[in-house]
Amino acid sequence: MAEPGKTERATPKKREEARKRGQVVRSVEINSMLNVLICLIILKIFGEYIFNNIKNISLYFWNNVTTFSITLDTIGDFLLFIISKFLLILLPIFVSVFIIGILSNILQFGFLITFEPLKPSFDKINPFRGFKRLFSKRLFFELGKSFIKIFVISYIFYTTVKKIFNEIFMTPLMDIETYLGFAADTVFKLGIKIVIAFIIFSILDYIYQKYEYEDNLMMSKQEVKDELKQLEGDPLIKARIRNIQREMARRRMISEIPQADVVITNPNHIAVAIRYKEGEDNAPKIIAKGINLMAEKIKEIARKYGIIIMENPPLARTLVKLEIGWEIPPELFQAIAEILAFVYQAKGKFKLEENEKNMDNIGKNYYIPSPENGGN
Repeated sequence: MAEPGKTERATPKKREEARKRGQVVRSVEINSMLNVLICLIILKIFGEYIFNNIKNISLYFWNNVTTFSITLDTIGDFLLFIISKFLLILLPIFVSVFIIGILSNILQFGFLITFEPLKPSFDKINPFRGFKRLFSKRLFFELGKSFIKIFVISYIFYTTVKKIFNEIFMTPLMDIETYLGFAADTVFKLGIKIVIAFIIFSILDYIYQKYEYEDNLMMSKQEVKDELKQLEGDPLIKARIRNIQREMARRRMISEIPQADVVITNPNHIAVAIRYKEGEDNAPKIIAKGINLMAEKIKEIARKYGIIIMENPPLARTLVKLEIGWEIPPELFQAIAEILAFVYQAKGKFKLEENEKNMDNIGKNYYIPSPENGGN
C-alpha cells in the first residue's frame, strides 16, 4: 500500500524521473513465456535440422565409442568438440531467445538504457531497509508466485508423463531415430502446456507489477503542489515578475509619447498617442494608450511636449482596443489622415496643399495584420 497521505497519482515529471532510474513496469513472466514460446516455434521450424544433426552426432559417437582414445591430454579437445557441435545445432534457439529478451522489454516499457540501478547507494546496503524488504508484500507475492509456478509446472509434467508412462519404459528398445522423435514430440507437448500456463502467469503478474508501480509512485497533495511550483514557479514570484514586466512596458511606452504627432481622447477616460514618420513608418502607429489614470498621464506628457490633444470619443474607443506598436487598420485611414492633416497644418509643417497630397498616400503599399495576428 502507498504511504499514508499519498493519495495522488504520479505526475508525468515523477514518472519520467522514475523511468530514468530504471523504475518501470516489467514482468519477468512475460519474458519467460515468450522464451518458451519462441523455443517451441524454433523447434517447429528448425526441428528437422536440429533432429538430424543430433541424430548424426549421436550415431557418430555410438558407432565409434570403442575407437575413442580419451586421456588427460585429449579430454579437453574432446569436450570442446562436443560442445561446439551442440552449440552450432542450438544456435538458432540461443539467438532467438536473446532477441526475444530484448524485444519483450521494449514491448513492455519501450527502449531504455540506464545505469542508475548500477550506481552505489547506501539504501541498497542499509540493514533497516533490508529488514523491511524481508517482510514486504512484494517478497510474499514473489514467494507465492514461485510456489504456484512450481506446483503448476510439476502438475503439467506429471500429467504428461503419466499418459506416456508405458512408452518411456520402451525407450531402451527404440532405435536412435525413433527415440529422438519420441523425445521431441514429448518436449513439444510439454512446452505447449507450459506456454498456456505462462500466458496466464504473465497476465496476472503484469497486472500486479502495474499496480505496484503505480502504488510506489503515489504522491501526497503537498508533493504535487511543490512539483507544480518547480515547473511553473512560485505564484508570488511569478506575480512579482509580471508586475516588473508591466512597469517596464509602462515606462517604455511613456518614453515614446514625446514622439507622438497627436493624442486622441475620449476625452476623460481614454487617451491614445499616434505617430507617423514618413519614410520610417508604413502607416500611422499607436505608440501609447491608456485609460483613467494612464490616460491622464499621457495627456499630461502631451501638454508638456506641446503635442496636440484631440477629442474624438468613437475613434478613441476603437483605437484603445488595438495593441501598442500596431499600425492603424485600413478602415481608420481616412479618419486618422484627416486628423494628421489638421495637426500638420496647425504646426505649420507643410502647406495645406502639400499636406493634403501626403495624406492621400497614407495607407497605400503596406501590409496591415489583423488584431488576432498582431505585429507591425
